[in-house]
Amino acid sequence: MKLLLSLSLLSLLASCTSNNTRPTAELPCRAAPATNRGLGYVSQGVGQVGTTLIDITDDTSNYGGKVADRQGRDYSNITFNAARRGDDVVYREANRYTDLTMDTVDDGVDFSARAIGRYPAVVSGVSKRGLFSIRKVYQSSLISYGDVFTDGYWGFRNIFRPQDPKPYMVGSLNDLHGGHAMPGSSWHCRLPELPVEPVVQAAGKNPYTVSK
Repeated sequence: MKLLLSLSLLSLLASCTSNNTRPTAELPCRAAPATNRGLGYVSQGVGQVGTTLIDITDDTSNYGGKVADRQGRDYSNITFNAARRGDDVVYREANRYTDLTMDTVDDGVDFSARAIGRYPAVVSGVSKRGLFSIRKVYQSSLISYGDVFTDGYWGFRNIFRPQDPKPYMVGSLNDLHGGHAMPGSSWHCRLPELPVEPVVQAAGKNPYTVSK
């Protein structure tokens, strides 16, 4: 196999030299591949350097990005957790002191309502009892005055001017006259007697003291 390749290569070179009589005819056939092979090592090195730089840049940026992302998230979480807890503290204390204030207001209102409902009642009760006491004295004075005037003046007046006897009065003048009307519009004959109903006595009880 190697022998066949060598023979084919030699035949190719022979064709290049046999067909071209110029001195530079061997440049594209021999020098170009050799140059390309030499420059291939250079380009390979340059490519390796470029690849290495890109790899370093990729790895470095990936490293920095992961560190920055993780640290940024950690400190962001720390900041927001602190903010949330601070807000919770403010909210709790606000509710606490608000409840304290409103409870104090409610207690004050309850006390005021209690006092308003009690002390005016004391004043009105004193006024009421005082007026009742004055009324008792006033009524007692009027009753005493009426009794004195009635028993004194009218009693003294009845001595000289007795009241007209009425049919229902015991011992009136009508009892002395049998059916004869006497002068005067208020003087009449004796009223007819009403029949007396017999009283049924209850067993063992006084009918005059027993109430229904």
